[in-house]
Amino acid sequence: MKILFILFTLLAGIMAKAQSNADQNPVYKDEIVITDLNGDTKNDTIRLYLKPAADDPGQYTKITISLDGRRITYKAKDSWDRIDKAFKTSNKNSVASDYVFIHKEKEQSYIILFGFPYGAGREEISIIKVSGRKIEMLFDNALGEPISIADLDGDGNAEFIIQYPPEIYKDAQKGQIGTYSPYLAYSLTPIFDIKKALSEEYNRKHYVWAGMERDPDIQVFYPNDGSKPKLNKSK
Repeated sequence: MKILFILFTLLAGIMAKAQSNADQNPVYKDEIVITDLNGDTKNDTIRLYLKPAADDPGQYTKITISLDGRRITYKAKDSWDRIDKAFKTSNKNSVASDYVFIHKEKEQSYIILFGFPYGAGREEISIIKVSGRKIEMLFDNALGEPISIADLDGDGNAEFIIQYPPEIYKDAQKGQIGTYSPYLAYSLTPIFDIKKALSEEYNRKHYVWAGMERDPDIQVFYPNDGSKPKLNKSK
């Protein structure tokens, strides 16, 4: 019995160490997404791959998109990581993936990739448009935090809404006081471009409106319950 107990103890130790190593070094695998990207009823393939250099953050550095006999590859400026949790919760992903967000329209799709979230923000947000047999990188650079992708003006084409996180500098009753940082709405068709009128409309509905630029001198009250912020007039 004593020998069996010793063997059992040794085996348990070996298994625990193996599990610890597995947790610290999870098995790396490519992210493969198969879906119709251009409305032609044929399956297309997205492959995220190539892990960043050792000790570098993020999950993938390359993406290859294959459709209808065409293949194109893009490389991240830094690295791509998981879809932002808040964005994933409030927006419908057309595919089951933690790394690739796809917004589909009638005959085109937008692929959104999220750069690694450093303390100062993401170094890149990548938006790839697929329409017919055309694949193009609409945007690939630093940007504020993605909030939503939705058709704001009812023209059948989605807009991309972002916000640079405001600076919160003091607590208040039932909320916090922070800086003014408006939502910005960008068109995705025909080009990635800011839409001033839609940005103002969106802010008046969901935030406050004091212009397109962030302003540290304008105070905004942010309620703890997540309701609509308002300008703070009691300075």
